[in-house]
Amino acid sequence: MKKFLIPVLALCFAGNASAIDYEPEEGVTIQINAGMTISTLTGVDLGGAKAGGTAGIKFEYMLPSMFGTYVNAGADWTMKGASKSENLSLGSYGQFSVSNTSTLHYLQIPIHVGFRYNLADNLGIYGEVGPYFSMGINGKNSTTVSADGTWVKEFEGSYNLFSSHDDKPYFQIWDFGFGFRIGAEYENHYSLSIGMDWGITDMFRDKYRDKMADKNIPLDMAHNYNTYITLGYRF
Repeated sequence: MKKFLIPVLALCFAGNASAIDYEPEEGVTIQINAGMTISTLTGVDLGGAKAGGTAGIKFEYMLPSMFGTYVNAGADWTMKGASKSENLSLGSYGQFSVSNTSTLHYLQIPIHVGFRYNLADNLGIYGEVGPYFSMGINGKNSTTVSADGTWVKEFEGSYNLFSSHDDKPYFQIWDFGFGFRIGAEYENHYSLSIGMDWGITDMFRDKYRDKMADKNIPLDMAHNYNTYITLGYRF
């Protein structure tokens, strides 16, 4: 048993020593990325997940003498929102379905601190965490009603969620939250990453919340929640 443990311990020590000695090349690099998102809005009566897309660019700086620690910041176009569908009955009028979808487009700026480590000469893994700041550039809520039986009707209406009008549940333009990302990188160029963002900002405008309070309709706080998977390329 001792003859077996000695070489295993030697390999572990050698691995730890190489981890301590590991230090990627310092400097600034640029990465572009694109992928898909799965988002929802917590605290509102939508609840269902919605698929979307994301694309952006990041600038990354490897800190000197920090053994793989880096900081990055970027600009992303990111889709968020939620979707919910339900079937209802109007008795003799038959069945009908209602679909409500909120589609939110943001310009998002993430600022992360991370650590990268090479598993091999051409394969590395990394993880990063930090805040994000985002601005809503387009937001649309759409409702579709369709029915069958004795009442056959289709209806679709929509309105801008980022408008300043106060008689609908319009949202704040600005959002703030925290997120993290983990991933793998091949040959210091190609990467695959998975991440999550949690919004802290209450998305309902104050005047809409006050309007609902005047009607004795309490509103929970609404927050953006987003998961994403992206492919990237580093220059």
